[in-house]
Amino acid sequence: MVEALELTATDQVVEVGPGLGALTVELASRARAVVGVEIDPACVKALGLVLRDHSNVRIVEANILQAPVADFLPAGYRVAGNVPYNLTGALFTHLLEQPRPPRRIDLLVQQEVAERIVARPGGWSLATLGVRVYGQPELVLRVPRTAFLPQPRVDSALVRIIPDTDPALPKADLPSFFRFVTPFFQARRKQLPFVLSRKLGVSGVEARARLTVIDIDPARRPETLSLEEWRRFFESERGR
Repeated sequence: MVEALELTATDQVVEVGPGLGALTVELASRARAVVGVEIDPACVKALGLVLRDHSNVRIVEANILQAPVADFLPAGYRVAGNVPYNLTGALFTHLLEQPRPPRRIDLLVQQEVAERIVARPGGWSLATLGVRVYGQPELVLRVPRTAFLPQPRVDSALVRIIPDTDPALPKADLPSFFRFVTPFFQARRKQLPFVLSRKLGVSGVEARARLTVIDIDPARRPETLSLEEWRRFFESERGR
């Protein structure tokens, strides 16, 4: 994982959940500065001992989902870490929505989640769309469950996201965009007119007509739409 990060001596890295510092020590030996964000007080205490010889590391005791990540290091910072699987979707969104997003994000996550994030339209989730709005994901490395102690029930994968200079939609529109798409992914196995008619109270005939006008087949399901199609769908409905 450390080799895959391709760290340089000028990199400054925010590490998500250092734990007992196994990855932190490696980051500190390769990067200019490391800020570890750890929620567990016991781990924070242990890190003080493990990292006592690394003056370029600072540990912040905080919940990463509530932490002002962009304030920890100058612009151009990176984010890396081995994250709890239940945090993945919310964490990606939190990082990508920072006032100054990371230059690059490398997170070890559950393999199934990683594959969905990098998938082509057809197997998208709300988390997939949330990432694609902000940047381009790549599955870099697969890590078998046997590499961990204690051994989890699932395999892992390292996902890399390079945020785009600007999101696919204007930042001011993003809250309303995600409010619009969320109900569709809550019923992502249903065809689009089903959710559209329930969401807006229009008839099934009207819902199918609205989709046909913007060149989206009414028989399709939410998980099959591309980012461009979601943008077109959102702008069409917002303009009514």
